[in-house]
Amino acid sequence: MGPVTSIKLAVEPPPRAFGEAHAPRATARGWDFLGSCPAPLRMRMRDELADLLRERQFKHAEKLKCCMPMGHGGRTPFERLRHIRDLDDFPKLLASSDHGNAFNRAFHARHVETGAFVAPQPAGFSAAFAEAGLIDPRGWIGVYAVAPFVMLVDRVRLGARPVPQSWADLADPVYRGEIALSGWRPDGAGQWRAFNQFFLIAAARLIGEHGLRGVLANLAGLTHSAQMPRLAGTAHSLAAIYILPWSLADLCPRRDRTIVVWPAEGALAFPLWMTAQTAHRDRLAPVADYFFAPETARWLDHNRYPSLAPGASGLPKGARLAWPGWDFLRHKSAAKEIKRITALFHAVTEKLDLGENLCA
Repeated sequence: MGPVTSIKLAVEPPPRAFGEAHAPRATARGWDFLGSCPAPLRMRMRDELADLLRERQFKHAEKLKCCMPMGHGGRTPFERLRHIRDLDDFPKLLASSDHGNAFNRAFHARHVETGAFVAPQPAGFSAAFAEAGLIDPRGWIGVYAVAPFVMLVDRVRLGARPVPQSWADLADPVYRGEIALSGWRPDGAGQWRAFNQFFLIAAARLIGEHGLRGVLANLAGLTHSAQMPRLAGTAHSLAAIYILPWSLADLCPRRDRTIVVWPAEGALAFPLWMTAQTAHRDRLAPVADYFFAPETARWLDHNRYPSLAPGASGLPKGARLAWPGWDFLRHKSAAKEIKRITALFHAVTEKLDLGENLCA
């Protein structure tokens, strides 16, 4: 038997891209980058960012402290952002798809309004985004993509009634008991624990409270938006008109019985946004640039999350977008108006005999 050659095995673990093994779960403080995105995009986006961060480490670049929760339940860092008071504790680069307030009022006045945050927003985006007001005039928040809300219409269940062409059309009594929103509640509960608050706010701003009341009066029920493309066009369809993200509406396989409608006023654009601390913008540019890279834009567009990257073309030709606007969201009366619209939703839905939540 000849000499045995020993093979040295790598004992060092590969570099971690996100978090540290000993880091407390759900902490919001001290991150260079904290990110989230809609669930359908999360795995790919996290993997690609991990590859970018590991490549930087292999090239001996500065190691960044990064966190991108996968959403497996429990509290997340995003729920704790509004409790942060010290600028040094706040993430240096934040990418989010949450619609809640990431800054408490005192932090916003002390740091955001005084120039401590900047939007990493390159020029070259489609005019439709600017026309909808999605570009922050203050330059604090950047939008890298949107989730447009559209209608998925079950033409068989709709019958001889006209296919709605606008959000305002949905207030017509001809659609009584034929509109479904996304939402969830426990069995037997009177109030819906989760519902599409963004639609309520955006619709109220777009067609007025009277129009929103008409839409709510026409509700058939609420169900998870992921269930809607499975139900539309089947014998178990909950409604004739479903309101859901374009990314899900486009998945409905029964195209002979359903149609996706992009409303005349514009699809309601839910922003995927980001902001960077001004003092750290250059240091974190390689991470921020990923969100506007051509390859990222291609797969976001392909998945029906139109990108604001320069030259991206994920919107249908001539498509319009609508959303409540930065001025509304930052106005001191916005919180009161949102509470009032939410109370209206609960008051109307408690009086209706809504269909059961089919995914509960």
